[in-house]
Amino acid sequence: MFFGVLAPPAVSDWVEPAAPEFVFARLACSNRESWMYWPTYWPNMPPWKHDYPESDEFLIGLVHELTGIPVRPDSYKIVQLSSPEIFEYPFLYLSEPGFMVLNDKEIANLGEYIRRGGFIMADDFRTGAYLNGPEELQVLRYYLKRALPERELVKLDITHPVFHSFFEVDSLKMTPPYGGFIPEFWGMSDERGRLQVIANYNNDIGDFWKYLDEGDKPLKDSTRSIRMGIDYIVYAMSH
Repeated sequence: MFFGVLAPPAVSDWVEPAAPEFVFARLACSNRESWMYWPTYWPNMPPWKHDYPESDEFLIGLVHELTGIPVRPDSYKIVQLSSPEIFEYPFLYLSEPGFMVLNDKEIANLGEYIRRGGFIMADDFRTGAYLNGPEELQVLRYYLKRALPERELVKLDITHPVFHSFFEVDSLKMTPPYGGFIPEFWGMSDERGRLQVIANYNNDIGDFWKYLDEGDKPLKDSTRSIRMGIDYIVYAMSH
């Protein structure tokens, strides 16, 4: 499908709903120190905040333009994992889960959120050889296991319905924006098979969103990242 103009519509062109049906909620959580890795970002850009607010704004614009789901230009916000506010949002975006150092309250809320039926998109993390840190998939797996001991994180393939809920994603093969890695997609489902966690490992879908209109990434991978993001949202809203 051709997306037409890549930039989202100007705010003046929006017909705003009385209340948005969807809000892109970004999780703020406890992270290990990142200043040694990103000294120009710290302390104003902790790992959970990477690509904010540009990627959030751009995706909301495309949700408005492509799906008809009622949103406003400001239909995105930051929510604390330790807060009961997370239970107000059916979709949460988690950036850099490899940097998580969650406390007991955050772990309890993580498990409760998923058990209540929420959906989490984990994004922007990679093999532990990167930045001399831990194996980042294992960090995510560790905290999910602490929160939900009875569930497993499993590798997904192109046949999973999440990749076909709105757009037909044709392939999971793509070059991540920082290069040098082979993307994998992992998921956690409930007892009925409903996906509740999607993890874009060795990839950074939010980075593609942020830079899509700058044209410095391959168009095929950039547009695929939009299809994936929209698919995740539609799946979360409809299952």
